[in-house]
Amino acid sequence: MPDTMEFRRLQEAAKQLIMATPGVGEDIEDICTRCGDTWHVVMAKLGDRVAKVVCKLCGSQHNYRGEKNAPVAATGTWGRTRRRRPGRPQVVPAPFIPEFDPAKPPRGYSPRDTYLPGERVIHATFGVGVVAAIPGPGKVDVQFPGGARTLACAKVVAKLERPIAVESLAVPDSPLPKAGPRRS
Repeated sequence: MPDTMEFRRLQEAAKQLIMATPGVGEDIEDICTRCGDTWHVVMAKLGDRVAKVVCKLCGSQHNYRGEKNAPVAATGTWGRTRRRRPGRPQVVPAPFIPEFDPAKPPRGYSPRDTYLPGERVIHATFGVGVVAAIPGPGKVDVQFPGGARTLACAKVVAKLERPIAVESLAVPDSPLPKAGPRRS
């Protein structure tokens, strides 16, 4: 009777023979993110694991995502481990809030209105904020509790009128009607 270690080794060898992954250049099924097709060709492997595939329909290359139950390796693409360098702690600067008059009530925001730095505005989504700057025509920087936002302002509403068709109007680039010889 074979011992347990020998039995497990034979089981693993049989499983690898049954579930062998296709080689480079062979067909494999995977869903393409660009066109949605499922037929691909294996482009690269890392050991027995398929790493990159090429779509047969559109030619796009992407990582192989087909094996959902496969163990996830701790390596990045193409077998290199990703090392993250310890960076300096990011210091978030305090938001600049311009001086404003708390006695003045905030105005409701409208893209048609104009604003000056230091005015308070109420926005339907962002809440109450203070106008910090005017970066350019039609723009205003507003400091809200959730962060700074650039909003549109001083937008002019176009007053277009529908043209009225005029009949019997001579158009200069149209040919004049031919005047034939008069017979009396």
